[in-house]
Amino acid sequence: MQENTDYEQSSGMTRDNIEAVRDKLLRLCTLYLAINSADKVPEMGVSPFIRRDDGLYIYTSHLSPHVRNLIGQGEATCMLCADEGDSQNIWARNRLKFNVEVVEITRDDVNFDNLCNEFTSVHGPTMGLIRNFTDFHMIRLEPGKGVLVLGFAKAFIVSGPNFDITAHISRA
Repeated sequence: MQENTDYEQSSGMTRDNIEAVRDKLLRLCTLYLAINSADKVPEMGVSPFIRRDDGLYIYTSHLSPHVRNLIGQGEATCMLCADEGDSQNIWARNRLKFNVEVVEITRDDVNFDNLCNEFTSVHGPTMGLIRNFTDFHMIRLEPGKGVLVLGFAKAFIVSGPNFDITAHISRA
């Protein structure tokens, strides 16, 4: 894969346009997770999330196998994907795929209550119902490297919790 760091020139897109689409994806309400089990069997899940400067947070139940594997493996691949109805071409849907490291936030952590309150503010009153369920875990997903796809020949390398655009993928 050839990466071109002069991505505005090579992609024909301005930084502002690329970042605007990336930021729209980051305002979605749910993300998809892919995790390998200890037996290397792929597991998938979907979860509401909130975003903070240090990463993305999910609050989810270990009754789901993918959550147990997420906690056990400590890493996953996540994806944010534009709605099909908002896409001009189904093969070229805007999407952001990235690897994460997993950090569990314990209930006695000083940030736990604030995170729960933020989930309520962003996602509504269901958080009040599930907040004290002991099978639920607060998990921070710390983004590493990823790929932002904005259409044919419009794929970009992103990095870190701000999903900084570092290069245009210009050839396989």
